[in-house]
Amino acid sequence: MSESKPNKSLLINPIMARSREEVHRSATPLELFYDLIYVIAIASLAAQLHHALSGWHHVLPAIGMYCFLFMGIWWPWNAYTWLASGYDTDDAQFRLASFAQMVGAIVMASGVKAAFVEQDFLVIMIGYVTMRIPYVLIWIKVAWDDKKSRPVALRYIVGVSLLQIAWTIAVLHFPNWNLFVGLMALELVVPYLAEISTDKGVNTKYHSDHIEERLGLLTIIVLGESMLASVMAFEQVPKYFSMELIQFIAGTLMILFSMWWLYFDDKVESQLGSESKAFIWAYGHYFIYAFATAVGALISVNIDVLTHHAEITESAAVLGLGLTVAGFLMSVWICHDCLLDKKGFAKFELPLLAILVIAIAALTKSVILIGVAFVALNAIRLVRQHRGCRGEAPPTP
Repeated sequence: MSESKPNKSLLINPIMARSREEVHRSATPLELFYDLIYVIAIASLAAQLHHALSGWHHVLPAIGMYCFLFMGIWWPWNAYTWLASGYDTDDAQFRLASFAQMVGAIVMASGVKAAFVEQDFLVIMIGYVTMRIPYVLIWIKVAWDDKKSRPVALRYIVGVSLLQIAWTIAVLHFPNWNLFVGLMALELVVPYLAEISTDKGVNTKYHSDHIEERLGLLTIIVLGESMLASVMAFEQVPKYFSMELIQFIAGTLMILFSMWWLYFDDKVESQLGSESKAFIWAYGHYFIYAFATAVGALISVNIDVLTHHAEITESAAVLGLGLTVAGFLMSVWICHDCLLDKKGFAKFELPLLAILVIAIAALTKSVILIGVAFVALNAIRLVRQHRGCRGEAPPTP
């Protein structure tokens, strides 16, 4: 616990808003453990997308299901992460509430295959209820303990509770895609309405540096999932050795290392004091996570192609990889470059790289060339930053 807010008890403390000015605020072991539970659900969903694309059956419905289920997995993680940033007391009550949400995430992960293949959402709904109950209970405790945060807490309590009742009724009695999409849209609206107040962002206390670290850690996790796909490629080398496979491995490693580099090249902490920018940044990370995870699935699909275990064509597999990589680039551009309001060539280099990646994938089917393009952009950025540190004028593009 930080020095600015010491615990009075190891069991139960009042849940008061934490100060935004806390120093050395970093992710806790509990938060890191919480993230690892979600790896299970994300990995399960990525595996289903991989099998659907590799087998080339029901491709468009599979992509749609992937996007919907990823939203369902990401959303409770996102809600907990922001709540913990403002109100983590690190005592028994908060830990047990977090553990209860982890149980819900495990249940939800076990239902991913049934939802993806059979459109049976019952197990996922049970997992959601298991997660939502402790989440709402924490907000009830906030409303009881913290007078300044009470209006915001009450809005969260009412919005989340009503939506969970609606989800349960919809899944059990009115399974309809239009209704599901509408409810998901309302989920995104609840935090915006809850945070609205005359004080504009003052009632709830989210630590900008801490929340940037938390979202960055999940980025590392999903990139790690994609890295596992590259490990699978290494495992295939002895049996299916070819220069094409070696080049593919080299290309994917350059892409994944560069994706990490590009994401962590900038810090947006200074921009998160703006309510509108904070929402764009937070919601935009859904696309960062979804595309980064899909990159891993498409790497696995391409491995299947190269080892003759896939129904999808090589052209379609490489193009799919290029599109997911381009999607990641555009997501980072929105969440970083646009929020930081970069100028000149620096503001448009990620969209230009995204276009180049798609062109390379469509025209050459060369993953290693995509990797080279990534490395080239990182080199350009590094030279520009080095010259900036030395006080030199940046090169004119």
